[in-house]
Amino acid sequence: MKVACVLITHLPMKAEQTRHIELRGRAVIITASFGSKQVVLDSSPEVTGVVAGMPLQEALSRCKVAALVQADEPYYRTIFYRVIESLSQRSPLVEKAELGCAYVGVDGLEAMYGDEARLVASLLQTTPPDFNARVGLARGKFPAYIAAVLSGGGQATRVPEDVAGFLKRLYIDLLPISWENKVRLHRFGLHTIGQLASLSIGSVQAQFGPEGRMAWELAKGTDNSRLLPHKPEETVSESLTFPSPATTLYAIRSAVELLLGRAFANPTLRGRHVRTADLESRVLRKPFWTRHFAFKEAVNSKDKALSALKASLETVDLPGALEDMRLTLSGITGEFGIQAGLFPDMRRQEQLRESMKQLEARLRSRPPIFQVRDVEPWSRIPERRQALVQFDP
Repeated sequence: MKVACVLITHLPMKAEQTRHIELRGRAVIITASFGSKQVVLDSSPEVTGVVAGMPLQEALSRCKVAALVQADEPYYRTIFYRVIESLSQRSPLVEKAELGCAYVGVDGLEAMYGDEARLVASLLQTTPPDFNARVGLARGKFPAYIAAVLSGGGQATRVPEDVAGFLKRLYIDLLPISWENKVRLHRFGLHTIGQLASLSIGSVQAQFGPEGRMAWELAKGTDNSRLLPHKPEETVSESLTFPSPATTLYAIRSAVELLLGRAFANPTLRGRHVRTADLESRVLRKPFWTRHFAFKEAVNSKDKALSALKASLETVDLPGALEDMRLTLSGITGEFGIQAGLFPDMRRQEQLRESMKQLEARLRSRPPIFQVRDVEPWSRIPERRQALVQFDP
């Protein structure tokens, strides 16, 4: 399948510079928290030697004068989701990958648009002009991504038939593997994709496991992974405009209560539950303000939702006077209860499945939870008897 990769490099940084003009031209690092660990989510071009995923302490040792900005991930996701929706109007097959990266199935689209140049122009028009998106075209997702990385802003690159030759001089930092394994590869003296491809698969897999095998196959130019179509999320939205700009939490709580009442009166939510709520407001003379809330348990009424949001609203730090407010309820699920089932095993499976869906709604990504499955239980080799696979709810 022919794939186009639409890539917005440094989307978080460009988003912050759009709403905070004073950050332009400065050394800035956007940080994100993973438990107690602080890592780099993105950085401005003025910061050298720092890449995404690097521990914050190491990044600051390389650029001590950088200003730190806490990541506003709901804001970045909102921008990216609009791009995905626009791409879905161009092609029926769109995969939403990591933030700022999308894959589009383009087989047959060239004939519809007239030629490849017009198709690329149409894909580039789905992104904000200031974000300088780029496009890569290839017979596989990874080479298409690399082609997009090598393209200039607003331009496109097509991968030649010799994919391995196209990749061999590039640094291994472009491979989709963990930061720790990239460091290990460099310590082994493997700095380019071609050097990794020259090794035997056995030696690579012995040192790096399944991730090493995947990296070796990509280095060889082999990427048979399929596109996973993005499924538009069902949502219910309500909005209002304040008579005068709101500056107090009391006004915010009253507005949220009113919007929740309207949302749960919508026929779409009749007999159904929601998992998450998003608030978005225009701020007087300032950029948009957004907040994401995940309910501990799915709720099906205004009162339950308001009760769950009260504690979070008490700690909200308003950036200024709010001119309006939009409430979006998502993670809509069917009716469910806590009724005890006849079969304990089935009941436990259903409870586990529901917990996984709720966790996915809170993390806004698939939870990294795995289960052990029997593969060859009769094998004399212990490693072949079972495999660790991702839990599928």
